[in-house]
Amino acid sequence: MSEYLEYSIESDALILGERIKGGIFRPSSKTLRWSTISMALRKWTEYNNLHATGVLTSYESDYFIYSPMERVSETSKIPLQVEVLNNIEGKVYILKNDNIKLPDKFEIYLGALISKGFGKCHLKFINKIENVKIKKGILNTRIPCEYTDIFSIKNVIKPVYGYLFETISDTDGVYVKSLFEGSEVAGPIFLLKGGQNG
Repeated sequence: MSEYLEYSIESDALILGERIKGGIFRPSSKTLRWSTISMALRKWTEYNNLHATGVLTSYESDYFIYSPMERVSETSKIPLQVEVLNNIEGKVYILKNDNIKLPDKFEIYLGALISKGFGKCHLKFINKIENVKIKKGILNTRIPCEYTDIFSIKNVIKPVYGYLFETISDTDGVYVKSLFEGSEVAGPIFLLKGGQNG
């Protein structure tokens, strides 16, 4: 069975924007989806086979308005209202791999509008999870279907499907079919709503 490194994560302000075409309001994801945390850790470690996901345990919602610039004409587009998650606390679960060593404490940047001061996150090692407790419950994160086995999801009872973006190069990526929060599964207690390991 897979083993995991459990880290706490804290951030003052984070934007985990949902991809929505059109409209002037962009909500934020309320979970640490696989694509966000794995891609950030891959970039930070330069290790392309790292897998991680997470859950948020506490946050406050706020809003930020900005006007994206049209690069060619250098004019502002219609102002967008973006949901910001403040005072974030959560947990990150990294698939243990002997090829990569992570420090007990480190910082990474997650999400959108990093250039405007959002996204700085502090991670601190808590525990190594070796004996994963499996139970039925509601998934509290987003994981690609092809990786559910490495995150010890044993059975998908009522799926909620969506797509996550997986970066494959500095300029390209693909959307992969994924299990979203709200799916009923048999999986690790720490990835379920109200769950924890131990």
